[in-house]
Amino acid sequence: MSAEDVTQLVLRERQSRDHGWYEEMATCFADDSIVQMSWFTGSGADFVRQTRAMAGRGDHAVHRLSPPAVRIDGDRALAELPLVIEWRINIDGVEAALASACRSPYRAQRGTDGLWRIARITSIYEKDTLVPVLPGTRLAVDPAGLAGYRRPTGSWPGT
Repeated sequence: MSAEDVTQLVLRERQSRDHGWYEEMATCFADDSIVQMSWFTGSGADFVRQTRAMAGRGDHAVHRLSPPAVRIDGDRALAELPLVIEWRINIDGVEAALASACRSPYRAQRGTDGLWRIARITSIYEKDTLVPVLPGTRLAVDPAGLAGYRRPTGSWPGT
């Protein structure tokens, strides 16, 4: 088995999420997998269920992926996937584009059936960008209103 198998596993999980292929997404996870994101911590199976529920509410993000770096040691692998999560939000009647740059380390394991599955995903958020969709539109955000949200590992301007 090669790093290509692990790369395809990671990319298949993200593609399945973005396209709403939840049954395919579920096959990517080991039974005892753990997923830790800013909005979710739990099993891979629960992550798939919560992702489907989010999409059902109209919350949809697109993941812009960069090639993952993969290291394999026997039946275990570590893949670090650089990505940007993009979605549209409404702030006081102004449509805005929010982009979160992050790194997602994926731990994968090869099962007794010879297939690689995700054992753990952790996302490390590095930078958020918020801009109005329509150039020239004023987007007013009170920095105090951001206090309850996770901070990326970088810093927000003016804080």
